[in-house]
Amino acid sequence: MTRIVCPLHSAARRWSDAIAISGPDGDISYEVLDARAGALAHHLTEQGVRPGDHLGYLGQNRLEAILLLYAAMRLGAVLVPLSPRFPAAQRDQLLRELNVQWCWSEGELPEGVRAVSLTSAECGERWTVDAEAPLTLILTSGSSGHPKAAMHALKHHMAAAEGSHDQTPLNRDDRWLLSLPLFHIGGLAILFRCLSCGATAVLPAHRDMASNLQHQRITHLSLVATQLVRLLEREDAAQVLASVSTLLLGGGAIPSRLLEQLKPFPIKVLTSYGMTEMGSQITTGPANDQGLSGFPLAGRQIRLNDGLIEVRGDCRFMGYYANGKLTKPFDAEGWFATRDRGLMVGEQLKVLGRVDNMFISGGENVQPEAIEAVLKRCDGVEEAVVIPVADDEFGMLPVAVVKGDWAPQRWEKRVLKKLPRFMRPRHYLPWPETLNQIGLKVSRKAIAEYVGSQRG
Repeated sequence: MTRIVCPLHSAARRWSDAIAISGPDGDISYEVLDARAGALAHHLTEQGVRPGDHLGYLGQNRLEAILLLYAAMRLGAVLVPLSPRFPAAQRDQLLRELNVQWCWSEGELPEGVRAVSLTSAECGERWTVDAEAPLTLILTSGSSGHPKAAMHALKHHMAAAEGSHDQTPLNRDDRWLLSLPLFHIGGLAILFRCLSCGATAVLPAHRDMASNLQHQRITHLSLVATQLVRLLEREDAAQVLASVSTLLLGGGAIPSRLLEQLKPFPIKVLTSYGMTEMGSQITTGPANDQGLSGFPLAGRQIRLNDGLIEVRGDCRFMGYYANGKLTKPFDAEGWFATRDRGLMVGEQLKVLGRVDNMFISGGENVQPEAIEAVLKRCDGVEEAVVIPVADDEFGMLPVAVVKGDWAPQRWEKRVLKKLPRFMRPRHYLPWPETLNQIGLKVSRKAIAEYVGSQRG
C-alpha cells in the first residue's frame, strides 16, 4: 500500500480557481470539483458502498461519471464504466463477470445491482488515497470478440498522463474535448492528463464535432482521420479549428492528402499507438503517411520479440479481471505481449497489424492492415477495413469495405502497384451507413458481420 494525497485535492490546492470541467451546465473549478467529490464519497459510504466494491456507470460522457471516478478513488472502490449501447443480455453478463454491486445509470437500472444516488453537496477536506489499490475496470475494444476488463490502479493512470506530456504538452489554460467515451481508455486518459497539470476537460455540449469546436474553445482534440476529413471539408474549417493547437490522430494510417490539407493550419498534428492495457498512449510522434506511430513515451518500454511488440512500464495494467479473479498475462520480467506485429524505423515504432487479423490465402500470409494502409492513401478514401471471407480454392480471400468516393478500379491499380497480387481485395463493398464508431477503433467484428450479410 502506498498512500498519497488525493491528486484531485492536490490540484485544488495548486489551481483552486482553474476550470477543471467545462460543459453544458457551466464551468466547475478544481476547488469545487474537489469539494463535490469529497461530499459524494461520504454520500456513497452512507448508502453502503465500501472499499473494494465495484461501482458501475452506465451512461454517456457526463459530469456524473467524473464525480463517481473521483469519489471511488477516495473510497477505495473500483469504477466500472460501461457503454449504454450494449445489448441488455451482454450488459448483464458483463455486470456479473465484473462483480458490479452498485450502479448509476442514465436509463433503467439493470436487475441484480443496487442503485446509487449522487449529491450536489460540497465538503472540502484533505484526503489520502492508496495509489496501488484497484481504481478502474476498463473494457478493451473487443473489436474481434468479447471484451476483456483491464484493471488499473491510480498510479497507472497518473503515470500514463505524465508520459503523455512527453510529446503532447498540456498547460493550465488548455482545454481538451472529451470526444472519446469515458468507458474507453482514450476518454478516461484525457481526465487524468488534465488533472495532472490543471487543464480543463470539456464535456461536449453538442452532438456534432463542429458545433462543439465552434462554441466551446477547444485547444486539444483527439480524432480519427474520418472525423478530421469531415471538418476540413467544411467551408468554415478555418473558423471551426481556430482555437485548436494540438491534434492527436488515432485509428491507423493517415492519408498524405489529409496531411497536405492540414499544412495551412497552425496545429501540432500527432499520431500515436496505444492500448487499454497501457493506459492509452505508448508511442506518440509527428503525424506522417509512412505509418510510423512515434517515439516511446517516458515511462514506457518497447521490445520486439520475433517481430511481435511487447511492452511494459509504469502505466502497465494490473491484469484482466473476470469472475473474482485477476489474470496477470506478463512474463517474469513484466513484459506484456500485445499480439501486434511491428518494427523499429530509427527510434520510431511502425505497427504492421494484429497477429489475430492475419489470415492465409492460397498458402500466403495476408495482413489486412497492410492492404488498408495502401487503400487509405488513395484519393477520396476516408476509411478502409479488409476482412477475410471463405473460398473453396484459396481458403480465404480479402474483401475491402471502403468509405469515400467510389473508385474500385483506381484502388485496384494502386494495390497492385504497391503489394503482391495475392493481397489484392477480390471484392469491394461500400461502407455500412448503420455502423456507429465509438472511440478510435473500428469494430472488425461489426464489419465482418456486414460483409457476411452482403455476401449471403
